[in-house]
Amino acid sequence: MLSIKSLFASSTPQVALMALLGLMLLPGCSSSPSGTNKQITTDPSPDGMDKNIVDLVNLNTKGANNSTSSSASSTDNRNVYIEQASQRLADVPASVLSQYQQAISHMKNLQWQAANSLFDKVIAAQPQLSGAYVNKAIIAMDQLQLDQADALLAQAIAVNNNNPYAHQIKANIARRQGQYDKAEQGYLTALTLWPQYPQAQLNLAILLELYRGKLLQARQYYLAYLVNQPNDEQAKRWLAGVEIKIQRAGLTLPDNANGAG
Repeated sequence: MLSIKSLFASSTPQVALMALLGLMLLPGCSSSPSGTNKQITTDPSPDGMDKNIVDLVNLNTKGANNSTSSSASSTDNRNVYIEQASQRLADVPASVLSQYQQAISHMKNLQWQAANSLFDKVIAAQPQLSGAYVNKAIIAMDQLQLDQADALLAQAIAVNNNNPYAHQIKANIARRQGQYDKAEQGYLTALTLWPQYPQAQLNLAILLELYRGKLLQARQYYLAYLVNQPNDEQAKRWLAGVEIKIQRAGLTLPDNANGAG
């Protein structure tokens, strides 16, 4: 069963800006391919939720890069969504910002109904704010309403196709529903918008390893994730596991086998 285990991951370099935007930090839960929880052994399990939900930003999607190609070794640190945040927030009334922050506070306290009601008010006042739909989707996922969550994420993407968080979480739902090709494309789209998005890197690595059989590509995304999260011991074990699978499959392991440390 999907559940939220804890709140508030450690801070990131964008913490000050994200706080301004109404950052929501929600760790995902691990689930097996059948959807039931399992203990971590040698194989990884994809996250059911995202860890970084930012909002109150509506970007102009004209000219957006909608390509679904991404390089696991990219050193591009840009996040299109965050870059254009300030100019978009300038047009949001203070009353709406206040309601949004109250909704975030309710989410932190696991008061889902109260948060949902406030997000509805935010959407009624400012329907172009994609983050409100994303946070409502998280609430729906906590209640195992995946179809409703998927529809909300589609709305978020419709008003702001540059929202990497919406694409990443929508990909998680597709993965849970066995739509692995769709999930892969969703993670790649998120990484096109934010090449150094840790959760998208990790979930794509897991998907490629467990559900797509693309072991060499999976390894590259594990390595990329560990550049951003070098202290994640569990991910290091998963990387070691996929390298063993690569060797057993008779594939050539690249020379940088220990590149993740």
